[in-house]
Amino acid sequence: MPPRFTRFCLLSLLSGTTLAAMAPAFAQTHTHHRASSRLGASHPARRPAPVAQSGAPIAPAVRPAAGPVMAKSQPEEISVSGRSARTRSPGGGLMRVETAPKAIQSVTRDFIAKQAPSANVQQLMAMMPSVNVSQQDPFGLYSGQMNVRGFDQSEVGFLLDGAPLNDIGGGQFYANEVLESEDLENVSLQPGAVDINSPVVNASAGLTSMTMSNPTPHAGGLMDVSFGSFDTFREFVRLNSGYIGNSGIRAMFAFSHTKGNQWRGPGQAEKFHYDFKAVKDFENGSHTGLTVSYNDQTNDFYLNPSYSQWLTQGYGANYAADYAGANSAGANYYKLHANPFRNVVASLPTHLVITPKLSLDDSLYFWHGIGNGTGAGMINSQTGLGNQLVNVDLNGASSALALTPSNQEQFRTGNTISLHYKPDHHHDISLGWWYEYSNELQFSPYGRVNQATGEPYNIWGVKDLIKTTGGEAYMARNFLSLTQVNMLFIGDTMKYFDDRLNITLGFKEAMVTRRLYDYTPGTQYNRNLHSAEPLPQIGIAWNFDRKNQIYISGSTNFKMPSNTSLVDYYGTNRKQTQIGGPSNPEYTIEEELGYRYNGDFLVGSISFFNYNLSNRQQTLNYYLSGAQYSQTVNAGGQTTRGVDVQLSTRPIWHHLRPYVTFEYLHSTIDNNIQASTTSGTTDYLPTKGKIAIRSPKEQAGVGIDYDDGSFWFSGQIKYVGKQYASFMNDNSIPQYITNQIGLGYRFHNVGFMKSPQIQLNMQNLTGAKFRNGVYGFATNANATKGVYGGTVAGSAPSYYLQVPFSAMVTLSTGF
Repeated sequence: MPPRFTRFCLLSLLSGTTLAAMAPAFAQTHTHHRASSRLGASHPARRPAPVAQSGAPIAPAVRPAAGPVMAKSQPEEISVSGRSARTRSPGGGLMRVETAPKAIQSVTRDFIAKQAPSANVQQLMAMMPSVNVSQQDPFGLYSGQMNVRGFDQSEVGFLLDGAPLNDIGGGQFYANEVLESEDLENVSLQPGAVDINSPVVNASAGLTSMTMSNPTPHAGGLMDVSFGSFDTFREFVRLNSGYIGNSGIRAMFAFSHTKGNQWRGPGQAEKFHYDFKAVKDFENGSHTGLTVSYNDQTNDFYLNPSYSQWLTQGYGANYAADYAGANSAGANYYKLHANPFRNVVASLPTHLVITPKLSLDDSLYFWHGIGNGTGAGMINSQTGLGNQLVNVDLNGASSALALTPSNQEQFRTGNTISLHYKPDHHHDISLGWWYEYSNELQFSPYGRVNQATGEPYNIWGVKDLIKTTGGEAYMARNFLSLTQVNMLFIGDTMKYFDDRLNITLGFKEAMVTRRLYDYTPGTQYNRNLHSAEPLPQIGIAWNFDRKNQIYISGSTNFKMPSNTSLVDYYGTNRKQTQIGGPSNPEYTIEEELGYRYNGDFLVGSISFFNYNLSNRQQTLNYYLSGAQYSQTVNAGGQTTRGVDVQLSTRPIWHHLRPYVTFEYLHSTIDNNIQASTTSGTTDYLPTKGKIAIRSPKEQAGVGIDYDDGSFWFSGQIKYVGKQYASFMNDNSIPQYITNQIGLGYRFHNVGFMKSPQIQLNMQNLTGAKFRNGVYGFATNANATKGVYGGTVAGSAPSYYLQVPFSAMVTLSTGF
């Protein structure tokens, strides 16, 4: 057992035992009852919801559990048919009052409704102090890169109504495939401690939880249409059933279609999306529901240029608009670089009240995805397949241009069940189990291409494939990974001293078994990885009064190594490029000290954090035969420290709600990293003490919101400091500033139209051009002398580019 982990366990046990033992002697007697806590999505009261002047239903305000001196929230916001009405939400919805003994950063419906309706969840989270977002496009049709306190998004768990959304193999998350913003109620990020019942195996850096909006008690809906830069067009409609007869069930169904051209180079993106949710509340406080989100999308890829490409080509760096013939240059044709993908996620969260003191929560979920990212390259009629030489059928030609997709099909199904027992006012004890079984098939076939036009016969990579002379499809890689998770957890939430003191203690044991079967000749057929991770956590909060709170928390989190780390890889020249094998999970120990203020007008928080990491798992994006791949790189140990600040107000000075955020981050590599030299020997790069990649030292943001009920304005500016793109810190991105504004007007009801609205969203008003993120990092960009004198050749990082000025106009109405 690691020494740091042993010390953490002792600290947690001593702190919890001492406080729990002392508190009853001083605690006061309470006779009032608290409302039952509910897991998963928020649920409105069982009585019919109040109605706004527009006739649209208003979601009830949510307050924390009552307590004489506990930090307390005022009613924050209302929603009108999916659009925002005049509210008191702090900072225009960029901040929410929190009371848990851990850091939580949120955006609410108030802010979400004032952004471009096509925005994905990454773009909506960009103003959080812990978050650094590199977006690829202006309207959310592509997933960019999101980092949280220097960790990449594959180290952050993502949940939708309790269902996990990350790729089970490597932890990747694709924000453009999840949920339409009109159906998104709120997003919360926990940049440190992860809830003990969260079904994630990649959340070493925190947890993001999304809630789909509940169907309204009354029938109606929302529809909008948007027109934007780069010939972008979007239409959306949502239908609410209201209560269906006397069943107590209400449901909603939403559909959207978005299509637009790329902002640089040729190509386009087209997306069809469907959301569904049904809920049922019972008189005793029990409730159940069903959430389903389906996405069908085909995007042409952007090329993420290297620094030299950026210097020479600027925004002209992209795939070719014209076909250059059946040769290596022709492989750069944009129609050979597409990303077709379909996925569906469904969850069935249920809360059962058994007795006033005993309840059961159960969340069953399912996720399925299928598709690929394509590239192109030349293939010879005689080529390598693993360690074997094979002949392929090229219709008599000695070589041909071929499509090189990276295909996957993934199934995830699981269930989280927990029992909650409240023996008295002071304790809320939970005991639970999470189980998941998943399989992921990943294969890289070669598809046929029309040699005269350069167009592939099938971009999905499932038919019109190049085959060996024996009749089998030629696969550059072909493996299946099976992952089984068992996680047991136990926790207790305690309140003492008239609810001034709030203590949460938790422990979970995550047991993961991964089995990999490789069908490529010359590779090891089966490799297994077994891991059992003990994960204790503690949080302590003290409420001085209704407005002031301090808290301290300690947690342990982990991320499983990517399934691709178990795979043997060969090039078409039959030379082995990777020897697979088991590796240790990333393990983090995180401590946090924070203060919150919840005043009548001013709301603020500050949190100091410290992370100690071992076996840091870095996600490396790279190109192989033109196709985009991801692979996990073990970067060893890392230490991360810093502070996050948020400050906002409720309406002041005639409906203004400003918001200010700041982060200071100091993240360093703890060890030298192993590398191969130009002579074929092994050496170590002198990386110890270097700044971690994608970890800007400073970030700062300012937001402003004005809303008088009819006219509204929302604007945000964010500064991001210098970021390194290599472990050796020999390549970097300069600091930059992003900006965006939105403004709109809500009209009075007209006939069946409830609160019709017109809004305009714009970003990058200055049209600035710069690199806004690291797509593919490098250990060293320049040739470097190793610790033992060997020369390690450099490789070029690649980058995201900031989108130019863009605008979108949206017409919407409830009905």
